[in-house]
Amino acid sequence: MGLFSKKKKDEEKLDELTPALKAKLNEIAERGNQFEDEEKYEEAVRIWEEGLKLIPEPQQFYSETIWFLAAIGDVYFKKGIYPKAHECFDKARGNLSGGGYRNPFIMLRLGECCLEIGDEKNAVEYLLRAYMMEGKEIFEPDENGEDDGQKYFDFLRTHVEHIE
Repeated sequence: MGLFSKKKKDEEKLDELTPALKAKLNEIAERGNQFEDEEKYEEAVRIWEEGLKLIPEPQQFYSETIWFLAAIGDVYFKKGIYPKAHECFDKARGNLSGGGYRNPFIMLRLGECCLEIGDEKNAVEYLLRAYMMEGKEIFEPDENGEDDGQKYFDFLRTHVEHIE
């Protein structure tokens, strides 16, 4: 059986998430967001990991997986735990529901993580993807004035011509 046939067969086995499960996942995501807002990061990660466990295998075929991986990865990134953050964002990037590679935030964080762990080649690729999707704005501080992306934008400009 060829790879395409196997992938097609795997996709046929997937069921849509039930409305009840989607509602539960939304509830868990919100609880995690509340913990994050209260700066209770360990609790946020714990609750999001619980949500991730509820998504059936193969998880990479469900877009909901991206939500939880990105949220968990973002907490690790903010805490400076770059290898764990990289792991989360790399899994989100590989999500087969199609969202990972098309998500500028995933590309940005993955590029930032790559730079922080010393993988400059991939840092350039992912930061450039984020830039191409969102422009320089993606490197701007968030509404709280946090997450200064200037360091990463400067890195990108020194490695890619014609970025202003």
